[in-house]
Amino acid sequence: MSLLPVWQVNLADSHGLLRSLVHATYWLDDGLQAYMQHHAGIYLPRAQSMAMVYLTEGVDRPSDLAIKLAVSKQATQQVLKELQAKGLVEMQPDPNNGRQKRIVLTTHGRELRSIAQRGLLSLEAQLKERVGEQKLSCMSSALEADWGESPNFD
Repeated sequence: MSLLPVWQVNLADSHGLLRSLVHATYWLDDGLQAYMQHHAGIYLPRAQSMAMVYLTEGVDRPSDLAIKLAVSKQATQQVLKELQAKGLVEMQPDPNNGRQKRIVLTTHGRELRSIAQRGLLSLEAQLKERVGEQKLSCMSSALEADWGESPNFD
């Protein structure tokens, strides 16, 4: 049995896990963006939105954020510059390492985090209505389970 190279696989015809996870992520992010636009008058492009997810979870070093986002340090610096321009984050010296900076949410950033948390609760409630409590619970359990390290196919 031969496998097609990934660039020849038609993901639009696939009903696989990756497509479903990407669709679910975009559904949540698009819903959150709509909520934030309505309740806070702010829109964050997807890269900034994904960065804010990690920042609100405690990732506070640009190099760690780059790893979490799976993008270059330069791309991360651009996202951080845009978030700074919106008054959501600021860079401060790292007290444990003078050569590094820490990313800190501003007062405005913390306020938006609270609004976003309410938005996510609203989205989860809507999703529960749409797919049912049992399906949502099963999906959450599967996603929160320890999947272990990513497989290595060397």
